[in-house]
Amino acid sequence: MTKRLLAALAVAALALPAAAYVLPVSSILSRLAARRAELSLASVEAQGTFQAEGPDAQKLAQAAGVELRGQQLTVPARFLMKVPGRCRLELAPLDVPEASRPYVAIRDSRVVGSRGLAELPAAVALVRSTCALLGPSLAGGGASAYASVLGRRGVSTAEVSIGRFDGRLAYVVGARSSKDAKPVAYVDKETFQPMRLVSAEGGVMLDVRLLGWGSPTGGDWFPRAVEVWKGEAVQLRFTTEKAAANPRLGDPLFP
Repeated sequence: MTKRLLAALAVAALALPAAAYVLPVSSILSRLAARRAELSLASVEAQGTFQAEGPDAQKLAQAAGVELRGQQLTVPARFLMKVPGRCRLELAPLDVPEASRPYVAIRDSRVVGSRGLAELPAAVALVRSTCALLGPSLAGGGASAYASVLGRRGVSTAEVSIGRFDGRLAYVVGARSSKDAKPVAYVDKETFQPMRLVSAEGGVMLDVRLLGWGSPTGGDWFPRAVEVWKGEAVQLRFTTEKAAANPRLGDPLFP
């Protein structure tokens, strides 16, 4: 009897995400927008470390003007965001003047960069998807602003389900099942922090993951780490070492 009871409980636990109450997409996006807006962030600067693995590591090493050791590139970097819809990833190798740093920047849907960084889909995805999840919060439209941004990334705002990510329950906006192979956005079911955006960039599906909300380095302003995955392999990772709220960021940083 005990074994049967334990088996039944295990089955119930596995079925919990499917059986859990699912909010309408409009409510999910409204709470996501409110969660970000309550931080009163007009801009964010995150300083940290950028890592690349796989075929892009050599290209990024050449762009940054540093020597690749082994199969992984590690270089100082910073991520800049100015709400709404402007974000910039900037590699900052030692002894390279600020004006010569490789960068990729997003302003609305426009992508610009230097030294080939904007030609790498994984680098563009890191900036574009992070900006889509964090950047619309003061755009004045609440849920509609997020719906518009996610829609441009191919995410359907007519579908939603419950899934799991990083050990937590999440709303999966864009799919009736978390296993559907289509563009989706994950929003934490309890905290309504953005967690993940899977969308196409450069003709391939890339999975951008925002990890470690509430860490001592980024707090609720910026995640502890942003990772870009292709299939089962991580391509890029930005690890936050320090974040500042509402720094003065000039428009020329987002051409």
